[in-house]
Amino acid sequence: MKDERDIGSRIANHLLEEKGQVPDDSVLAEWLKTESGAIRLFGKYRKIWDGASRIGKAKRFNAEKAWTEVDGKIRRQTVRSRRIRNLAYAVSGMAASFLLFFSLTVFTDMFSFQLASVEMKTTYGSRSEIVLPDGSVVRLNAGSAIEYHTDKITKAREVRFKGEGFFEVAKGKKPFVVYTPGGLKVKVLGTTFNLSAYPDDQVTQTTLVEGKVELITSEEKQLTLYPGQIAEFDRESKSLKYMEGEPSHSYSWLVNKLYMENMSLKDVCVRLERWYDVQITFEQPELADNIHYTGVLKEVTIVDVLNALRNLSAIDYQLDGKQIVISKRNLPMK
Repeated sequence: MKDERDIGSRIANHLLEEKGQVPDDSVLAEWLKTESGAIRLFGKYRKIWDGASRIGKAKRFNAEKAWTEVDGKIRRQTVRSRRIRNLAYAVSGMAASFLLFFSLTVFTDMFSFQLASVEMKTTYGSRSEIVLPDGSVVRLNAGSAIEYHTDKITKAREVRFKGEGFFEVAKGKKPFVVYTPGGLKVKVLGTTFNLSAYPDDQVTQTTLVEGKVELITSEEKQLTLYPGQIAEFDRESKSLKYMEGEPSHSYSWLVNKLYMENMSLKDVCVRLERWYDVQITFEQPELADNIHYTGVLKEVTIVDVLNALRNLSAIDYQLDGKQIVISKRNLPMK
């Protein structure tokens, strides 16, 4: 019998290159001719591969026309990576017990694991996108993490999430439930919303774009959001309430903008630390809460942002690698 790992690699390469039904790999072709049950096994893996490709299909979010081309490349790379990952499970071993496992679990009810699980994290200074097995799409802001689980029997779709993300939830008969730090639960069926739930933030904010969501606290307080509404959950006071504001400002990070509405320098710097993976300290601690900004920032580099803030207020800064120290700037005498 041929080396199982070698055969598995050849099957993966054949399917990855999307070749025809008949392999042009001579070793693989010989294996199909001479090995008992090889043809049936090869056909099974082709079905698994095709089934994995269906997982990645999802509705696209058209935030700006300028994103279309880049966004499409990201989506194709995400789907391709998942197909390779799913196939790797199938071809990693070809012993009889392995085949029995797949015949009982993988191909029952058309390619559905009893428990499907997906995880992704983004570090500070980076953003990413993930297409979940149910077709939902989540764009992750810097410093975010998501864990998705679905059970074959109950069909429940559950997500544990921290950070900030823009969710496009695929419609389904069973709810899509997001659990956040601090105990807030977001329950949806098929909808689009922005969720900001960083563990070190006191407030969790939910902004609904389309559909309807139910917000439920650990104390069973409930709030229903409709398109254009914003809600905030205070983890310390456990209060859950509607908020005034422009909804699009909540997810302006998708287009690299920061809308400041009387925002303190402290809160601005928290966002900058996440976006640019820097550490900001204050030479005079009172600067953090005493200086506020109203306006919008859309700068390319951290230096551009710091210069813009310097022009708007009496501050200065020192930059040393990823370390930034903000100090009070003495204004010239008139």
